[in-house]
Amino acid sequence: MRSIAVPIQGVLNENHCAETSEKVRQVFDMKRQNGEHIGSFAAYGYLKDPCDKNALVIDGEAAAVVRDIFRMFLDGMSKNAIVRDLNSRGILSPSAYKRRRLGLKYQNPRVDPARPSLWCAMSVTSILKNRMYCGDMVQGRYRMKSYKVHIQETVPEDEWYIVEHTHEAIIDRGTFEKAQRLLKRNTRTGPGQNRLYLFSGFLKCADCGRAMTRSRVGNVVYYYCRTYKNQSKAACTKHTIRHDRLETAVLFAIRQQIYLTVDCAKIIEQIDRAPLAKSRPGKPADAAGQTERELARITRYKQAIYQDWKDGEISHSDYRHMKEDYDRQSHELKRLLETLRSEQERPEGGADAEHPFLASFRRLQNIDRLTRDLLIELVDHIEIHEKGRIRIVFRFADGLRPA
Repeated sequence: MRSIAVPIQGVLNENHCAETSEKVRQVFDMKRQNGEHIGSFAAYGYLKDPCDKNALVIDGEAAAVVRDIFRMFLDGMSKNAIVRDLNSRGILSPSAYKRRRLGLKYQNPRVDPARPSLWCAMSVTSILKNRMYCGDMVQGRYRMKSYKVHIQETVPEDEWYIVEHTHEAIIDRGTFEKAQRLLKRNTRTGPGQNRLYLFSGFLKCADCGRAMTRSRVGNVVYYYCRTYKNQSKAACTKHTIRHDRLETAVLFAIRQQIYLTVDCAKIIEQIDRAPLAKSRPGKPADAAGQTERELARITRYKQAIYQDWKDGEISHSDYRHMKEDYDRQSHELKRLLETLRSEQERPEGGADAEHPFLASFRRLQNIDRLTRDLLIELVDHIEIHEKGRIRIVFRFADGLRPA
């Protein structure tokens, strides 16, 4: 009996531990879903609220450093240049700040123990990618394998717990989104340079799709196809263009787009002030009713041909062809009905002249020079063709079309 009792007791204890671990995980997951902060330490730039341990408040000193990092990055400074600037000013790294300034028992295994107070490019990248700084609670990025195996593993991003607008933002959402777009670009600084070049990450060869490379001949800067210059002159052609001509052309094109968009906003204002025709609101409703009746008629026909096939009045081949035709008509009518219903739900005032997209263009009316900040906001990429021709792909097509 004693020899049997020991393994049975072990199984019971093991089961109890597993159930307890699962219950604790469920409680933590529920808190994460509610946007409550459950971490031992707040993200750099925040402090735990003294009145509510599951809420965050801004730490003014660290938040100022976070804002500087985003500002320098969007001004064109590389991550390494930002690191050098922070270290030269004697600003403590996030882990050192938490230990020395806040007095927390914080340990980061990824920090070099020989230089715990120095910033590194990984720290800057982590801050630039962290959605916590625009007011969203992001948790569940890491987890332990099990209650027995205390090894931390990375969780896929689609399984994170993200709750928006849970605390005060340090960085506004527009600035954060600009930084994310810039992080996705293939950018690098030149030798001995701290800032990115104006068009770094924006230029593509129109034929091979590779990024353009920058070259200086005397006092003139040119761009060449990277495939042609570095790999094979038989694989592509030069696609060369001078920097000054490219900058002038892009600035002109952007100013033209701004002019047209602002003019579009004025037209929308006039439309909004104009009286609506009384007959217009009824048309989508009438068409939707007619479409519903047609859809009901098709459904009755489908039922009738099925019965005809069962009664032997038509062959199975005829039934199959007729059913396919009715299914096609039914699908088209359903799509039309969805469109008509969305038109019915559209507000009577039509387009909004104060749409955020249009409002953002009003403040750009008087630009006189091209900046990286302007390119990040408005331009997706620029394709360079032969003989100095360019094609600019703007980011705001999706905003202009509904307006």
